[in-house]
Amino acid sequence: MAKDTIRGDRRLQRRYPLELDLEFRIVDGDRVVSTGAGRTGNISSGGVLFHAEDDVPNGPNVELAVRWPAVLGNAPFLELRISGRLVRNDAHGVAMRMSRYHFEKLGNPRGAFEELFTGAVIQ
Repeated sequence: MAKDTIRGDRRLQRRYPLELDLEFRIVDGDRVVSTGAGRTGNISSGGVLFHAEDDVPNGPNVELAVRWPAVLGNAPFLELRISGRLVRNDAHGVAMRMSRYHFEKLGNPRGAFEELFTGAVIQ
């Protein structure tokens, strides 16, 4: 009798291998349990796997601020803010299930744009 096996990745959302700098906060209700920094390992529409510089304590919720690779001049001006809950914290990294996300502007992108192009000559 042949055994049926399921091969390959069975996740519903496709993972994108992005390595981006981030800062995180582990939150329990209104209380911040821990903060730290790290890098993403991969991102999907359902969650994020990241690697922290230091140990990450377990907590129910996590908030990430990911530096998005959008720059104006030499300065990044977009940050991806992600909220969700921790689902795994082991030697492979810290995994979270995403509940909300949005992009947030950093600094003054219009001022940076004007500084870059002030005095520019169009030929």
